[in-house]
Amino acid sequence: MPRWTRLADPATDADLLPAWFVQRMLGATEGHFGLLLTTGDVLRVAGLRAAHIAEDGTILLDLLLDHAGVPSLADVAWQSKHYLGAPVPGAVEATVNLAQVVCAVEFTAESTLTGKVVELRQAAEEAVERQEVA
Repeated sequence: MPRWTRLADPATDADLLPAWFVQRMLGATEGHFGLLLTTGDVLRVAGLRAAHIAEDGTILLDLLLDHAGVPSLADVAWQSKHYLGAPVPGAVEATVNLAQVVCAVEFTAESTLTGKVVELRQAAEEAVERQEVA
């Protein structure tokens, strides 16, 4: 059974998961983010509760889900995606394996999609390397 380290503080977690989404999503309850999954689906996310890192480098993300459906004003290239969200009203918590995430995007009211796309696999590899050094 692997040992897990729980990360829930954006000030310190950015060192282990060096990506913009940690600071922006951690603790957010009104955010509008998307995680592009290896399946091609986009998981709509309102916030990140915590990240869990196992000794073997596996990273799990505890998320607050947003509603399903295409974000308003989404660019044509993103409209064809399948958007997943909370499966039923009130069921907004989920845990996702970071290995199944290709990239993260932020949906904002001011613009359709921000240019903030991050390669999460690289962030996960860097987090594992930092843990091994520590």
